[in-house]
Amino acid sequence: MRRISQGFGLLLGLFGFTGIGVTHIIFPGLHCYACPLSVTICPIGLMQNLVIYGTVPYFWIGTIIAYGLVLGRGFCGWFCPFGTLNDLLSFNKTRIVKSFSYTKYVVLIGTIVAAWAFADTMFCKLCPAASIEASIPYLFLGVAHVNRPFIVHMITLGLVLIGMVLISRFWCRYLCPMGAILSLFNRVSFLHLKLDTNRCSRCNACAAACPMGLKPYEEYDDHNCIKCGECTSACSLDALTLTFSPQLPGKSRGQFPVRRSIDT
Repeated sequence: MRRISQGFGLLLGLFGFTGIGVTHIIFPGLHCYACPLSVTICPIGLMQNLVIYGTVPYFWIGTIIAYGLVLGRGFCGWFCPFGTLNDLLSFNKTRIVKSFSYTKYVVLIGTIVAAWAFADTMFCKLCPAASIEASIPYLFLGVAHVNRPFIVHMITLGLVLIGMVLISRFWCRYLCPMGAILSLFNRVSFLHLKLDTNRCSRCNACAAACPMGLKPYEEYDDHNCIKCGECTSACSLDALTLTFSPQLPGKSRGQFPVRRSIDT
């Protein structure tokens, strides 16, 4: 089912092959709007342009909030084409380096600051998704040429691809600004993981399956969780379930009780 939804995300990203022109749909993932077949708007590219022109981003904010409340980072695991590429290269499921995982917020803030400081979409000039979806296609179409901007794109793409091979979901873990935005809604999104502590044996089967290098029985719906459901498939005890329902304020999240030592 997840592969089907990822395929649909790729189809929407390349829907221009139907002859439909550019729409005002904000894509719920990282997808370059400069792609020759794109009919959607890149949320990060649009964000930069709104900063550059000083436009109040009502439509952008409303759309992002809606996406965040529905799936949170579930879009990363179920829909984003660049996330799908990360999946295909996920050969090494290493544990996540928690402190480094906050670098995606640094990239997000840096993207906003750079757009304001240089009045240009600086992130787009480095974005590896743009390298694949725009730079390379336009080179084959004879529109782009091998120049300095193209070489920069190829260098950043090469480094990110190497990172993906060495570390599962490398881009999603540490660098994606769209993932950073959606992660802000992970704890309140309709799509969420539920843990049954009575069933869980902490066997780490879910941790071995997690492409983000988490321990799902402790870190489900964490800002790094992409809600892909791999942990639920790996759990033979059905302790983890992927659920789509509103999360009620104050509702227990099924955490294990804290064991306290008693001084004698």
